[in-house]
Amino acid sequence: MSTLIFLKIFSVCLLGAISPGPSMVVVINNAIFKNRYHGILTSLGHGIGIGVYALFAVLGIALIIKTNVTLFNGMKFMSIVFLIYLGIKSIAGRKNLDFNKKDLNGVATSFLQGLSISLLNPKIFIWFLAIYSQFMSIDNDIIFNTCLILTASIVDAVWYITLTFLVTSKGALKFIKDKSFLLQQLIGGIFILIGTVLLIQIYI
Repeated sequence: MSTLIFLKIFSVCLLGAISPGPSMVVVINNAIFKNRYHGILTSLGHGIGIGVYALFAVLGIALIIKTNVTLFNGMKFMSIVFLIYLGIKSIAGRKNLDFNKKDLNGVATSFLQGLSISLLNPKIFIWFLAIYSQFMSIDNDIIFNTCLILTASIVDAVWYITLTFLVTSKGALKFIKDKSFLLQQLIGGIFILIGTVLLIQIYI
């Protein structure tokens, strides 16, 4: 793999990772309302999910799933239910947050939330099919294809870990402490809004 091709792959993966969406909200939610450690675990879970999609794209499995309307729509519906559930949970969670507490409970849940929000988002299928198609060839060797998969996964995880550190920095935490209840309601509302919009799009 040449440096130019790697930079192209790196660039499109980074652009895909930094695009605002449900994944970003899930990572930020866990980072600021649990703690930095939970945000990192969510980021790692999301990165692994992206790696799975990259693998599907490389193997051509994503195209098969995309053409199976029942399976594809089922995944979209599950992702919407998951988002709305997170929104309701956030709005209903009216408890005082202890930002100094190093709570390590529920680490598996945080990891699985990151993994789920990536795996249940069929738009990532479409993105990888569109973007990775320009790099796919029957002449690709296993090392090249492995680099495609690992680059997508690592770039995504590193971006969200960086975001986690940004939103849990000292200045950001001071603001969050002052507005914690309002932010919980706002993020919960965003989850529900995104889920509702996606649900309407399915039936229109």
